[in-house]
Amino acid sequence: MKVLVVTGKLAESLVRKVVDCDVLVVDIDIAAFITPSHLRNYDLSDYDLVLVPGLTAGNDWKKLEEEKGVKIRLGPIHAYDLKYVIERVEEIEFSHEIPACRLIESIKAEEVKKAVDEIDDFVFEVNGVKIGGNARMKVVAEVVDATRLSREELTRKIEHYLESGADIIDLGIPLEFEAEEVKRAVKVAKDLCDVVSVDTFSTRAIKAGIEAGADMVMSLALENLKALEFIRDEVVVVVDRNVGRLKKLVELVRTKTEKVVADPILDFPGIVESILRYKKYRELDSATPLLFGAGNVTELIDADSVGVNALLAQIAEEVGASLIFTTEASDKTAGAVKEMKTATYMTKGAKLRKTPPKDLGFSLLVLKEKRRLPEGEFPEDFLKAEENKKFIRDPLGDFRIWISKGKIVCSHEKLTVVGENAKEIVDTVLRENLVSRLDHAAYLGRELKKAEIALQLGKNYVQDEELNFGIYSNSLKYRK
Repeated sequence: MKVLVVTGKLAESLVRKVVDCDVLVVDIDIAAFITPSHLRNYDLSDYDLVLVPGLTAGNDWKKLEEEKGVKIRLGPIHAYDLKYVIERVEEIEFSHEIPACRLIESIKAEEVKKAVDEIDDFVFEVNGVKIGGNARMKVVAEVVDATRLSREELTRKIEHYLESGADIIDLGIPLEFEAEEVKRAVKVAKDLCDVVSVDTFSTRAIKAGIEAGADMVMSLALENLKALEFIRDEVVVVVDRNVGRLKKLVELVRTKTEKVVADPILDFPGIVESILRYKKYRELDSATPLLFGAGNVTELIDADSVGVNALLAQIAEEVGASLIFTTEASDKTAGAVKEMKTATYMTKGAKLRKTPPKDLGFSLLVLKEKRRLPEGEFPEDFLKAEENKKFIRDPLGDFRIWISKGKIVCSHEKLTVVGENAKEIVDTVLRENLVSRLDHAAYLGRELKKAEIALQLGKNYVQDEELNFGIYSNSLKYRK
């Protein structure tokens, strides 16, 4: 396939370094500003594919393609990625709207997801959720102290978990409860999702949960075996740190239901010993699905849950777990359910491809990047920036900025603007003539962008305070 890469004058040298194909440099400095009019007078008939810069999305490239009779599609956003894209021109139908780099990643992710979802090797099925065998690990998301939540609070929490990708909703029952509260919580959950679990050692709570329609019971042990008399065909999670005793308990429970899950218990601290228990149990019993309690770790370590969950999911996959348990019981684990769902696709996809969990189209990278683009040249002649500490109040008034309900609130004495990103709020403020000084407009843009970043990362935002990135603070300042 003969390919032509279109770029601007400033990116020409980089483009020619990374690709071994024809390059058309149009008469414009910045490649992102290229439009169909820049190519209208060129003869493109010798080429099978013309790649224009990815940031030119929104221009009518489809119309120009029809005029020229040659495919004109979006290349990557960054010239540095052209080599990566050119290697795949024979495999992928590029887009008029989606930059090639993003399209390739999304196609890879869709392929992996499809392959994982098509696995039909499982031990048992509960309302369409396949558990055990070689099926993807299912995410069990716990609602802590579910019976203490109002119907609205419980509904909101469950809906959030389901939107995040939870496969099973687990209702945590506190030590003090009323049986009717357990039934109410189960009925609320059953109206919203396919598989509901009650998480308790209380035989009374187990009985109430099953009567209300719970599909799964967590947890059965020597101390509450009496609860077996309530079991019909529900899934039962059996727990014990003694793997020999755990196997016997599993066999006992299987006399009541075939849907049995073993949990050798993931302790933390004690994670190494716990993992050895999982491996030992799998050697004794190769078939029974295992539950891996990752939430026991993420809640008890002051580290970002995203990386912890990625590693725990890989460990769980390697010890043969079928269910992975997590929760968002604290602010530091917000988003853990979504992280864990992504991790289950990464680990199973890697297993299918017999590769490490990378380059699958999925990632759990947040602050760090997989691939750094080359930096621009440092100028020889420049003016060193200096902060102006002089403050002059804008005669049109001040702004207060805060975050509320997933939105950025920008309040002025004349009106309050609410939006999801800095640009739309700044555009609205300018349209309404709420600023008169350039320094005030620049300040507003800085603060709103900080608020937007805080919103995206789930961090606190306080006006006029720096965002806290912990150990990354110095390196981020350098990279800016």
